[in-house]
Amino acid sequence: MSKKKVKFPISFKLITIFSFLVILVLGISTAFVYYYISTDEGIKAEENNHTINSRTAQTVQSLLVNVQGNVNGYLNSLTLLDQDENFEQKKNLLFNDLILRNPEIAFIYNSEIGVLASSDFQNAHSDCGITFSSWLENNKNASQKIKAGKIEVYNVSQMFQEPLICVLFPHINPQKNQNEICAVVFEGNKYTEILSTGSFNTSFIINDKADILVHPDSSKVINQENISSLPAIHAIFKENGANKQNLFPDETGYEWYYANESILGGTMYVITCVAKQTVFETINRTTYRIILFSLIILFLAIIIIRIFSRSLTRPIEKLVNATEQINSSDYDIKLKAKTKDEIGYLTNSFKTMAGGLAERQRLMSSFSKFTNRIIAEKAAADELELGGVNKNATIFFSDIRSFTAMSEKLNPEEVVEFLNDYMTRMVKCVTKTGGIVDKYIGDSIMAVWGTAVTSGSPAVDAWNAVKTALLMRVALYDFNLVRYKEGKETIRIGCGINTGHVVAGQIGSSERMEYTVIGDAVNLASRTEALNKPFATDILITENTYELIKDKVIVEKMPPVHVKGKEQTVNVYAVINAVGVKGPASIYDLRDFLGVQNPDLSKVDTDEEEKKYQLQNSNQ
Repeated sequence: MSKKKVKFPISFKLITIFSFLVILVLGISTAFVYYYISTDEGIKAEENNHTINSRTAQTVQSLLVNVQGNVNGYLNSLTLLDQDENFEQKKNLLFNDLILRNPEIAFIYNSEIGVLASSDFQNAHSDCGITFSSWLENNKNASQKIKAGKIEVYNVSQMFQEPLICVLFPHINPQKNQNEICAVVFEGNKYTEILSTGSFNTSFIINDKADILVHPDSSKVINQENISSLPAIHAIFKENGANKQNLFPDETGYEWYYANESILGGTMYVITCVAKQTVFETINRTTYRIILFSLIILFLAIIIIRIFSRSLTRPIEKLVNATEQINSSDYDIKLKAKTKDEIGYLTNSFKTMAGGLAERQRLMSSFSKFTNRIIAEKAAADELELGGVNKNATIFFSDIRSFTAMSEKLNPEEVVEFLNDYMTRMVKCVTKTGGIVDKYIGDSIMAVWGTAVTSGSPAVDAWNAVKTALLMRVALYDFNLVRYKEGKETIRIGCGINTGHVVAGQIGSSERMEYTVIGDAVNLASRTEALNKPFATDILITENTYELIKDKVIVEKMPPVHVKGKEQTVNVYAVINAVGVKGPASIYDLRDFLGVQNPDLSKVDTDEEEKKYQLQNSNQ
């Protein structure tokens, strides 16, 4: 038996549920761990960043203040030596001592002495004095600020194509008692070493115009980059250099922690930053390991569940296959319970049920041979109501012409064999259209449509009954063809069909009952069937049936018939063919197909077999 595929097998459900639980638990755990660790790490990163920035700012501030003090001391010493005959020699000696104690100084400038450069810088830039004086001349605004007592810081790297910081500050000449412009130019690389943190943090220095003064990337200094467009720098200037720490994106969108501290009275800012991504990189790696470990656990769990689920699904699959086997009416179930759990109990119960169904099927098979299968199934399912029920049904009768005379020529075994073969062919036509064989009356068949079951409406039931008669016509032709080839006598039949109200139900005695229909409509159908012989037809329907299916059949109206027990005449119609079907097209074609003569209806005695009919004179 083919294995029926299940959309959601048990193994899939077990794996799905367990996977969901594992993912849920590990996911929530990982989320909590990530949240708390990331929060702690974020706080630590901010504190560390702020500490590094504060320490670096203090170092740079001390160095700058120290250099400024040394330069002021040097200039004051020169003022005292102004009248000394060895002024130049002493000036140079003192300057060399200044450079020795402050090696980061490239050169200094004073409006009185001009530019004094270290020997190394002088050798590299022999025209540094002219270059700087020219730059200072072009920045008169800066000179005015210095004379007013302010300090200015500039990036002058482009003038000499190396990182240089220029600090302009006022120097009070004690003799003249006025501010003179003093400048100290530092080599930025010396301060880069101070800013080096040895961690993921990056420190740099800018002036109050957001020009980069010192940076690990010297190209930014030489190119005199300005970073005022960065949100972090904008916030620092907006808060007037308050020592704070904030999270801001850079030009690429990555977020950074920025800590800042102002020095030299707000003319310079030491900024230390660290990328948020870098801070959480360790956390992300740990989270990744947790997720990877969780996936490994999940994979192993799926394998274990898969193995465990097979112990459940195998016996269930066998039960499913057994169900399909029973559905195919095969009750020979070969199941054996291998466990003592609920599935084992279910297997034993299923075997018991299969045995009961097999017994029921045997009884049903035997019972349905004595009554209609549909009636048998409805009776077994307790779907038939006790007593009679009014129904609008179509009743069908068929009969073999001259069967009594033919049976006299046959022995009993041959009569039974003939009738079984004939009935089998005819009943197939009835069941094919959804009809129910009500009973066999010798060689006659009584069938109904629209009682225990219906095709949907009286019109459809009536059409199914007529289709049955037409199918019988074809089946009888094939039956006669076989008998003719065997040298046996052929037969003719007559079919009568009527539609009307009947009482349907289980009728009989307390010892034996049968499902049948009774009523005047049944009697009229039986009497209509008997008219086929005098009218030389094989299928007659009453006017009740004809009105329901007249658009589906080709008919020939027969003379009105007076039926005893009825005051008015009854119209009957000979069914020639179904509309659109190849075959007889007129009553003459039909009689030619049946092999009968066209009768003179004016001389026909409809009471030949039963004294129940009186042909109405058409001239009346």
